[in-house]
Amino acid sequence: MNIIYISNDIEKTKEELKKEYSNLYIFEDNDLKLNLVREIKEEAYKTTDIEKYILIKAINFRIESQNALLKILEETPQRINFIILTTSKYALLDTIRSRLPIKYLNYDIKKSNLNLDLSNLTLLDIYNFLKENSFEKEELKNFIYQILNHINKYTEDILEDLELAIKLVDLNSDTETIIAFLLMSIRRVNADI
Repeated sequence: MNIIYISNDIEKTKEELKKEYSNLYIFEDNDLKLNLVREIKEEAYKTTDIEKYILIKAINFRIESQNALLKILEETPQRINFIILTTSKYALLDTIRSRLPIKYLNYDIKKSNLNLDLSNLTLLDIYNFLKENSFEKEELKNFIYQILNHINKYTEDILEDLELAIKLVDLNSDTETIIAFLLMSIRRVNADI
């Protein structure tokens, strides 16, 4: 039962997984490095008579670390289950995403912070919002999820733009640029509908 969890609150997800699985071994870092992958492999290859769950929690997964994980994910030892937990599917290589099922977990986020009428956005609204607000990385992700919860009509374009915005946050792009891109995208979609 190897699986990928994409969550807007990975700490909350980790706590829920700890309650659900008694044999949960947690390996976590903001940036998954090769030395942690070695520890994960060592734990996975220890023989066991019971099901063991190995949680790999990170925001960023280095390419070389993912490549090192790939073989053990493809040929998982007996009674070992891997759970990968991150905030964006784009943190993972296509080769990993294609081999494991993905489950999205979106926790309720306070909606009171969103003081925008997304259905009637004007350029002045966007300008004023950018001038009056600033976000840290995790706050920006929460803002993006708030936008997702407030949108009235979903289109494939807007969903792709929301996913791209999350990827840009993970890549540490300029927060104002991400917000401007997203709000302009919503404005464009509203004009097309």
